[in-house]
Amino acid sequence: MLSLHHNLGRRSCRYPCHLHHQRVIGRSLMIGRYFSSIVAASAMVFSRAAPSDAVELDERPLRESLERLAQAWNTADAVMWASEYWPEGESINILGGIMHDPAAIRDRHGEIFAGPFKGSHFESKVRRIQFAGADVAIVDADVRVTQFHALPPGIVATSPGVLLTRLKHVYQRRDGRWRISASQNTAVLPRLNASLPVGHQEPLQ
Repeated sequence: MLSLHHNLGRRSCRYPCHLHHQRVIGRSLMIGRYFSSIVAASAMVFSRAAPSDAVELDERPLRESLERLAQAWNTADAVMWASEYWPEGESINILGGIMHDPAAIRDRHGEIFAGPFKGSHFESKVRRIQFAGADVAIVDADVRVTQFHALPPGIVATSPGVLLTRLKHVYQRRDGRWRISASQNTAVLPRLNASLPVGHQEPLQ
């Protein structure tokens, strides 16, 4: 009688018990891998959608440098402006003039701060920051200068009382400090806006 019940119990399993247990474990592993893949994919999506704290930290010294440049202009401090450049740093102004080192940059800005841009107000807005490796960054800023009494010969205001420029800096990091290796400033001509592509948003107007 015990033998009969034992045999019936064994027949009640559709598959041999050890195979049945293996199939259950296999399904559990497959389900676990499936949900793990969903979690991993979701994490990738959110990590791409959310701003990276590391990127923000990398950009901070560059943005702080731009703030110091604005402060230097608005306080007519040519020494402070030039101090943002490396010793071999070069700057090309809106007239195409080349200043080959910080001393030349300091002297020229001292002239314009005491001359045509005396008492003017300078503000800039970052348009783009691109890292070309760990220690090089290209920073594009849109500049708006107002409250000037005159402009250098050959330069015309973008609109009455407003001069807009596109300022590009190449920054390099050495020993943990970011400074400018090269700059180029380009004036925005009065009728340039008419030829801008559709969808372009003119900043600092």
